[in-house]
Amino acid sequence: MSRPFTAPWRPLFPRGGLGLALALGLTGCGPEAVPAEASLGEVHAAVTFEPESGVLFGAFAGKRGTEDHAAALDALERQAGRKMDVHRIYSVWDEPQPGKFVLADLERGRIPLLSITAKRQDGSGVAWSRIASGAEDAQLKAHALALKGTGKPLFLIFNHEPDMAGTAHGTPAEYAAAFRRLVTVFRQQGVTNVSYSMTLVPYSFQSGAADAFYPGSSYVDWVGADAYNWNGCNPTAGATWRSLEEAVAPVLTWSNAKGKPVMLPEWGSVEDPGVPGRKGQWFRDALEMFKRHPEIKVASYFHTTGTCPWWVDSSTSSVAGFQALGSHGYTHATAAAWLKPSVTTGTAPLTVTFDLSGSTGFQSTTGTGNDAWSLDFGDGTAKVTGRGRPTALQTHRYTAKGTYRVSLTVTDWTGVQNTDTQVLTVK
Repeated sequence: MSRPFTAPWRPLFPRGGLGLALALGLTGCGPEAVPAEASLGEVHAAVTFEPESGVLFGAFAGKRGTEDHAAALDALERQAGRKMDVHRIYSVWDEPQPGKFVLADLERGRIPLLSITAKRQDGSGVAWSRIASGAEDAQLKAHALALKGTGKPLFLIFNHEPDMAGTAHGTPAEYAAAFRRLVTVFRQQGVTNVSYSMTLVPYSFQSGAADAFYPGSSYVDWVGADAYNWNGCNPTAGATWRSLEEAVAPVLTWSNAKGKPVMLPEWGSVEDPGVPGRKGQWFRDALEMFKRHPEIKVASYFHTTGTCPWWVDSSTSSVAGFQALGSHGYTHATAAAWLKPSVTTGTAPLTVTFDLSGSTGFQSTTGTGNDAWSLDFGDGTAKVTGRGRPTALQTHRYTAKGTYRVSLTVTDWTGVQNTDTQVLTVK
């Protein structure tokens, strides 16, 4: 039996039910140890925020020049021709939550995909054994209460790619124990709006290493893998061209045996210098792969230079392929309001044109699938409303100095709403 979670996208459903709550215990040795057997009054059943159908589509957007990450993501969305459902965010252990990017995503109607690594802001590491022992419970409780306080669902990855960390933080068993501790403390704080992912590299699911890191099905909601088409750009990784389906095959086999949905918190491809246009086709092929493997429910592209250059805009054909992938109804697994102002700051009187045309409904091609919409200019004037597809352009004049919160709310054909809020500054 499942119940819908009230959320600003198509309902996502929990898995497992109360049986998960009965299996929360970790025997801690810290001063505020979590009991091995917690009562139902202290915890909540785990939830897996899966879309009913399709893929929640997103990205991490690297900075270029002087732009910040918000501007980088906005630029990628405009290149892709759509708003992202999910935004990958990287954070360290003692960074206050929710950070500014989490808050910004919630304002924009995106779903944060938050990674918290066991490393402090000063660069020092936090041993997994220390977390497992309960010595970091104060930090865990602070994070739990802060994220709970947002009132919005988000995905949480604890220490992504621990299989690539060597021995810096500890052993696989200590990682698994630390993961269980985090989830247990969050549940004891009454957190029900966070879904938890163990994220490794694909090879670990093939080699058997994933088994040693696995905290257990009562604690892991999602199995994640960071999958890449290296094509020789990294001497220690794949030397030949491979499809996304080949890259993710090991994790699909492993996760299916566990009965867990799959997310790709990072994925990417380089260009093939010898075959122009091959990367663009790689994106188109990825769409068909997603359809063949409905267990993949989240895909967040790594738009930056990491070990290799993964930029979407590495060529015009790459951009076209990414646009084709992102515009398809299968990659619209939630309603999405997309508010694009012509400017966000200026002097009074300021005339702003708002483009609403990219707003999209569940399982609909970009710009379609909405039943109703409402635009609030944030200055006390009457809202503009309509039925069907939002009017492409709306112009409004701000005569007084001030800060204005402009909100576009769409209701898609299934009755689900999403709101995109942006701030205008008139000087």
